[in-house]
Amino acid sequence: MDRVISKWLVLAVAIPMPVAHVILGLANLHKVTSLWQPLAAMVITLALVVAICWRTREHALPLGSALAVVAGVVLVDVLVTSVLPTGLHPGYASWQNGAVQMLLVAMAFRNRVLLAWLGMVAFAVLDFSASMAHELSLVDALALVLTPVMWMVIATAVHVMLGRSRNNIAAYTEQSRESAMRLGREHAHRLYRDKWMLELEQTTRPALEAIAAGELSVGQRQELALLEAELRDQIRGRLLATPEVVQAARAARVRGVKVDLLDDRKAPMNSAVLEDAVEQLLGVLRRVESGRVRARALPAGGGLAVTILAFDELIPDNEVYAEINEAELAR
Repeated sequence: MDRVISKWLVLAVAIPMPVAHVILGLANLHKVTSLWQPLAAMVITLALVVAICWRTREHALPLGSALAVVAGVVLVDVLVTSVLPTGLHPGYASWQNGAVQMLLVAMAFRNRVLLAWLGMVAFAVLDFSASMAHELSLVDALALVLTPVMWMVIATAVHVMLGRSRNNIAAYTEQSRESAMRLGREHAHRLYRDKWMLELEQTTRPALEAIAAGELSVGQRQELALLEAELRDQIRGRLLATPEVVQAARAARVRGVKVDLLDDRKAPMNSAVLEDAVEQLLGVLRRVESGRVRARALPAGGGLAVTILAFDELIPDNEVYAEINEAELAR
């Protein structure tokens, strides 16, 4: 939005006022001592208007165009002041003052404030020196340059205000985005929790009813032990407890393997890292016939992301140890 405002502000400043001052200069050509210098200055002024208004969608005036504007306003002032009458107030024969001030103000609105001030200082020094050389009073010489300087002060203040508004809008937008993301995460967490609680109830209710009904058979006890282990995997294993891993861990436990899935990361994991860890863990769970398998997601920020250990106390040679390094997979 502020770019649209700046665009129309630039056009409103850079076109009507310089053109109006060029017309005033044409009406006062009878006061100058030579015609070609002010006419050339008028052509340059109109060219500078085009340069400033060109491609306003980019907001910032290209550096080359900005330097050309600074050089152009200096040349315009030199051309006009070189033919002004001596000992008399030039009136609107000194039309370049109003044109230059608006050109530099428009350049400031196009995000070239420092170069605009450079042009203004150069213009003020040259114009004041020329006024004194043409035997104007100190008050008249200062009056010719103070108005453009005040316009630049106002333009700088407006530019700063627009910049602060832009920063505030960006900050408020970022805060709104963060709030929306936080609310989204909380909503997703609630949905996941409610869904998990429903699935937990559906899974455990038959087991609890069977326990409450009386004695359990050996098969029922084994089934309940496997169910308890699956629930523990989902609570303690989190990231590692994918449906495929939970199923493979159940099959391994049926064979007599002790399985531990531990998630100490407490943070999201890169999808490529998680995929590699799950693939290696599935391979280990499907191969082992006895002993223990322990997979652990390590805290975020370290070199290792996941470690997998499989060993059989009765057969030491069957030990398997794997490390999944997040940094290596990221490369």
